[in-house]
Amino acid sequence: MLNETGNFNFLNLYHVLNFDRLIYNHINNLELKEKEELNNLLKEKGIVTRKTDNVEVSSDYEHEYAYIFSERNFSSKINNISKELFDILCKKIQYISENDKPLLLKNPHDYPNFLLIKKIYPNAKFVFIHRNPLEVISSIMRLWKTRLKSRDEFFILYSKEYDKLYKNPLLLFASKMYYTSKFPPGIFEVIWHSKKATNYYLKNIKNLSKEDYISIKYGDLCEKPDEIIKAILDFLDLKTDMNFSRYIKPRKLQLLPEVIFLKKLIFKTMKPYFEFFGYSI
Repeated sequence: MLNETGNFNFLNLYHVLNFDRLIYNHINNLELKEKEELNNLLKEKGIVTRKTDNVEVSSDYEHEYAYIFSERNFSSKINNISKELFDILCKKIQYISENDKPLLLKNPHDYPNFLLIKKIYPNAKFVFIHRNPLEVISSIMRLWKTRLKSRDEFFILYSKEYDKLYKNPLLLFASKMYYTSKFPPGIFEVIWHSKKATNYYLKNIKNLSKEDYISIKYGDLCEKPDEIIKAILDFLDLKTDMNFSRYIKPRKLQLLPEVIFLKKLIFKTMKPYFEFFGYSI
């Protein structure tokens, strides 16, 4: 939604899949041709939306920079080792965009990493989106179930690890047992990562100037998208006349059985975060 306002440069699917050729393609006026070929490939594979939800997919699909890192065997988040690659990423996008708009980037892996990012990039601004941990954990587990139930042709385009998984029957079987069995042990790993991330936020957010971040709640974004997007843009000294109500399609959220079974444990594990944002079970 922020990208749709036209206020930002951003990372898209074309950038991720053609990262090493971005400057060459730009200088030689090949961008439109490459994007058209990518859109044709998506059409040939029957990829219209993401398999996990109904978000439309095209060469301009807003992507996460974690895949620039992981496809080159770096950590999925910014650190002193991946910093050089991240610098190149930013410079490439700004160069080929040919404007001075701020760069809008997304990477959930960097949620519990904002102090390091702020240290490396003093001008960085953060938009934190918070959601009830029960819903987050259920969503992550559902994502795994979807991607392991059958081969996801879209995900395989930009994840060599996922491609390797489907080429290794033994590893695929083990992954299915771990994440998709009747009571998947993988849920405890997801809970642990969620606890670690929320603890980091609660412990360290006080060390981030209030001029450098805005926190919003996912539920508020769904209920009043225009108000929330305007608040984010005001924080960034930007504006838009767009109406975002059409972006929100209400759906009945159903927690997975294993999340319902463990909800008291999840609450106890992340009680400070639940209470800080007024979430309940």
